[in-house]
Amino acid sequence: MTKLSSHIRIDRLSMTGPEKKTVYVDFEDGVNIVWGASNAGKSFIRKSIDYVLGGERFNVPREGIGYDNFVLWLTTPRAGAVSLRRSIHGGDVYMGHGHAYPVVPGSAGYGEALKATHAPQSPNVSKFILGESGFRPALLLKNERAEKSPFSLRTLARYLIVDETRMIDEKSILLAHSPTVTSEDKSLIKFLLTGVDGSSVEQVRSGDQLRAARDGKVELLSGMADRLRQKLDESIDDDVLRDRLETASRECTDLLDVLTERQNILDELKARSIDLQESISQQETAVADLGTMLIRFDELRKIYVSDADRLAGLEEGAFLFQKFTKMNCPRCGAAPEHQHHDHGLAHVEKQRAAVEVEINKIERELSQLKIAIGEANEEVELRKGYLDALFDQGAEIREQLDNAADSETSARALFTDASLRLDAIRTEQRNRSLLASYENEIQQILARPVNSRQRATNLDLSMDLSTSEANELSKVVKEVLRQWNYPGAEAVHFSSLDQDIVVDGKQRKDNGAGIRAILHSAFKVAVLLYCQEKGRPHPGFMVLDAPLLAYRAAEETRFGEVSPEEIELQKADLAGHFYRHLQSLSGKAQFIVIENHKSDEKVVAPYPNHQFTRNPALGRTGFFW
Repeated sequence: MTKLSSHIRIDRLSMTGPEKKTVYVDFEDGVNIVWGASNAGKSFIRKSIDYVLGGERFNVPREGIGYDNFVLWLTTPRAGAVSLRRSIHGGDVYMGHGHAYPVVPGSAGYGEALKATHAPQSPNVSKFILGESGFRPALLLKNERAEKSPFSLRTLARYLIVDETRMIDEKSILLAHSPTVTSEDKSLIKFLLTGVDGSSVEQVRSGDQLRAARDGKVELLSGMADRLRQKLDESIDDDVLRDRLETASRECTDLLDVLTERQNILDELKARSIDLQESISQQETAVADLGTMLIRFDELRKIYVSDADRLAGLEEGAFLFQKFTKMNCPRCGAAPEHQHHDHGLAHVEKQRAAVEVEINKIERELSQLKIAIGEANEEVELRKGYLDALFDQGAEIREQLDNAADSETSARALFTDASLRLDAIRTEQRNRSLLASYENEIQQILARPVNSRQRATNLDLSMDLSTSEANELSKVVKEVLRQWNYPGAEAVHFSSLDQDIVVDGKQRKDNGAGIRAILHSAFKVAVLLYCQEKGRPHPGFMVLDAPLLAYRAAEETRFGEVSPEEIELQKADLAGHFYRHLQSLSGKAQFIVIENHKSDEKVVAPYPNHQFTRNPALGRTGFFW
């Protein structure tokens, strides 16, 4: 099992073909050197690594005819050993676990297809490498308006794979291939060193966008103003309109008073009608109650009469019985005084006397009942007369209600018409005022200039390195140059003006090509070391193409004549110190150095190296042999 690495390590770059012997170059941790003559294919190594990691397609030399795939073996901190394959014709990158060549669907160790470009919603080689390096998703500022682009491996590539052109370029060390430093360049170094990206900066619109928004707002307001003008009565001036408003307001106030008065009269009549109906109801209830009472009185009278008739019969019987007792006996003819039977006359007399008393009592009660019935009948007639008066009053009130309702309705109609006229005048005034406000706003909008160059607020805090951050990075650059035995490396600082390093008071761009190359390399190596010292993510590998250009032969004038400063570097054995320092970082980082100079066989001998030459007698002549 391949041992996990603390950083990403490139173990092998290969090319395969269906009828071709696989060709490859192996690399180790620490420093690896590919060196030799020009045009021997050394830069092909850099281009191939960059291509497999999502870089642009490039032309394979004629020696590569028959080969169809690049395979890159990596050892990563999390996934361990992996193989990345990409066709020379482009397309996706296929990843397999372990170090193998047939990284194709269905093969052993086949993993998944990764998009070559950074696609946030799809698996891609950029997310894989960044994730293995410990990076979180981030947004970089693209410009001063705070438009943003996702942080990707392609954006980071300038700090990992540096070609010969960029190595010696006089332009800022932060650039990829842009002519001037952009917000994205600054945002990238800020994010690498501090972890602060552009996510929290609020984007502002461009000058064109603001002008388009302004024109759109003016167009909208103009359309609204035109629609308002169509509603206005331009035949009436503002003074006349104000007079009409005052007249209409007074008319509405007066009519409201009349309407209120008539409404009050109507309400009062309604209240009187309700009270009258209650009085009628009470009288009708009383008459009904009296009628019921008279019926009961009549029934009681009938009982009294019946009782009186019954008692009168008893009294008459007793009278006859007593009369018979004073007559001669019908049987013997004896005179009453000679008759010896009592016949209960005393008892009969008592009964007769009692009946007489009861008859007198009934006659008194019956007399009183007749009086009560008479009084009740009188009260009934009285209440019926009162009811007739109430009905007459009700008819009068109903007539008054009808008249009051008609009067109130007439007043309400007049008030409604006046209110509508007042509302129409007020609407006219509001529309005129609104139209004036639209026209004023249009003038104000047109009077406000729109700057072509918009800048987000607090942009510098998320984009530029602070003085302390730049000083900390400068210290690391200084230490790297000291390790390389660079003459005059005591004063090093990062210039925020040029976005580049200044050594011993001299800007990098003011040096010869060889000095610019070594200072560029020192800066990129320093960024790697800075990130490691501060616990910041970094892939931990670098490919440097021609960092030691100062060691070119005197007759090589393609990059200018060798300057006295470059000769000083050669005398200081900067190349020896350079390789020793990079090799000392084995276990922490990996460097693949590509060099064209011819006089460094002794210098590179102690380190893993591959010599590319056009002379077959010297061994390997290039990547394919």
